[in-house]
Amino acid sequence: MTHTPWSSPHATTPSSGPLPPVDWIDHVDTDPVRALEMLVLGWYPAEEAEPDPKALADDELARLPPALAAFHRLARLRPALHRFSNPVLLHPQHVKRPHGSQLVFAADNQGVRDWSIPWPPRGGPMDSDPPVWLTEDPHVDDDPETILDAEPLSRLLLQFTLNEACGVAPFNAWTRVMPLERLEPLWNFLRPVPLSPFLPTYTGDLFYAATGLLASVSADETEATIAFGTRHREILAPLRAYDFPWSRFDA
Repeated sequence: MTHTPWSSPHATTPSSGPLPPVDWIDHVDTDPVRALEMLVLGWYPAEEAEPDPKALADDELARLPPALAAFHRLARLRPALHRFSNPVLLHPQHVKRPHGSQLVFAADNQGVRDWSIPWPPRGGPMDSDPPVWLTEDPHVDDDPETILDAEPLSRLLLQFTLNEACGVAPFNAWTRVMPLERLEPLWNFLRPVPLSPFLPTYTGDLFYAATGLLASVSADETEATIAFGTRHREILAPLRAYDFPWSRFDA
């Protein structure tokens, strides 16, 4: 039997050594913060970097919800987290919105939307993992549209990181596929990440992973748009076996 590089957590590429496994998926439902930590530490390499003097201090982190504090602590170990195209803010911003006082913790790089949590904490059971609000056009609309996300903060941060890691990976493969039945072979090696669709009013992406590979899939009743991302060019090569109409293929 022929094995692809995705078939084993100990798979290697000719130049890079062991690839990040996907056992972090096992913790998404029970401990999403741990899943985030495992994903980030496996996906992003360590860097020699001086501590950012603008980063939140330990006492400031202690006042944040655990998932957001964990993200910022991870960024100390993996500075790539602060180089997302849509950034998690180095310093969350306290704002007033029509639906209440909020703490904006992430923003679209064009300023057309941001993500926030109720702030200050309201003394309820959701304080440790608060709900997340997506706000549209927060800087140009006096009464911006706000949408309550399906996921709480811990799982939203995992979605956010998956979306960025896949989208800005060093090597990509993109395709649009129809009919949907053509996707069936992919489920033989891709593990689904048990999260709700990301940005459901836009693309509604669902995430999948294999060893060394992330995938984002947006589908309707007839077709799907798929984006694969990897940090190792060689990992994309087996995808050539699927006769999809590739619009980009970095291998």
